[in-house]
Amino acid sequence: MNKLIITDYSKKIVSAFYSDMELKELSCSDGASSLGGIYVGKVANVVNNLNACFINYGGDKPAYYSMDDNRHIFLSPHGNRTTPKVGDELLIQISKEGIKTKNPVASADLNIKGEYLIVNLSGNIGVSNKIKDKKLRDEFKTAAAGVLSEGFGCIFRTSAENADINTVIPELKQLNERLRTIIDTAATRKLYSLLYRPENEYINFFISKRGAGLEEVVTDNKDIYDEFNEHFLEHDITDVKLTFYDDSICSLKAVYNLNKNLENALKPVVWLKSGAYLVIEQTEAMVVIDVNTGKAVKGKSLDENLYKVNLEAAYECCRQLRLRNLSGIIIIDFINMKDPMYMNNIKNVLTEELEKDSVPAKFVDITKLGLVELTRKKIRKSLKEMI
Repeated sequence: MNKLIITDYSKKIVSAFYSDMELKELSCSDGASSLGGIYVGKVANVVNNLNACFINYGGDKPAYYSMDDNRHIFLSPHGNRTTPKVGDELLIQISKEGIKTKNPVASADLNIKGEYLIVNLSGNIGVSNKIKDKKLRDEFKTAAAGVLSEGFGCIFRTSAENADINTVIPELKQLNERLRTIIDTAATRKLYSLLYRPENEYINFFISKRGAGLEEVVTDNKDIYDEFNEHFLEHDITDVKLTFYDDSICSLKAVYNLNKNLENALKPVVWLKSGAYLVIEQTEAMVVIDVNTGKAVKGKSLDENLYKVNLEAAYECCRQLRLRNLSGIIIIDFINMKDPMYMNNIKNVLTEELEKDSVPAKFVDITKLGLVELTRKKIRKSLKEMI
């Protein structure tokens, strides 16, 4: 059974996705993130050699903003200029959190998220790749084309697949109107005003897991339970059970062994069932994962046994990327095998598993030294940084 467990942990709120009591994915928040917020910002300085600028928006650090990759939404007089200069007010959205010494990243490609859709300024209509029904995909696209404002686009989320279209399209109309209003009224708002705040992280995490067959949400926090109850009623959600856990004898953390799972997710060594293990190291430049045989290799067929260890490690590496929210460049050093067919199978497994990730991730290459290169988009801080 697929469950989402939400509870307090070390002054933060942890959301844990379990499948048959095995922890698959974690999310952690403290409510202080500006990620996804739409702001009235002001250009603080321009870096000409990067063709970028830094924009103050009210956060601790100014946001990095590319002048190449954005169609600027000016809120202050700019004449016929198409390039921002110091003092210009722009409408921006925080697209990446500031991580360690790096500044947050801002974008003019605004988007707002709902239960079933994301409305943006792409001008394109997309449908989640996980929705395979061609008839349904075409129905969504046709309906959206008649609703969206000029220049607007949208993406139908995986959760829309099992929803009634009479529920999905009203949400599309609502999101379209909300984004239209934000843009039309932004010039009248005060500097650094927050014009849009996305749902709390645990609500967004819930929405992303609905497409993974989520069956129940369990929380021991009454405020969070009430928020979910309101969300369920507002969006007519009947396919997921909502449970308030209230047992003074055995805590929710204890039932799901959450403390131990979190401790393990922060350790560099991950033991596999076969007796092999992974060593995971996060550096400034990349994430490095080393696969070790440990006590796993037995028997006469060495290459076949090494393949079994590498196969188990491939699945676990992808699980750990999601669990720890590791991102950027990822290098995996698998155990060397003689038969190239085995390594090709490992490549196929990694490709398939990464496609299931809710964060864009992909297999890149196998180097001449036999190292596997992956990438996973940086959006939020890693679990280690959040905890």
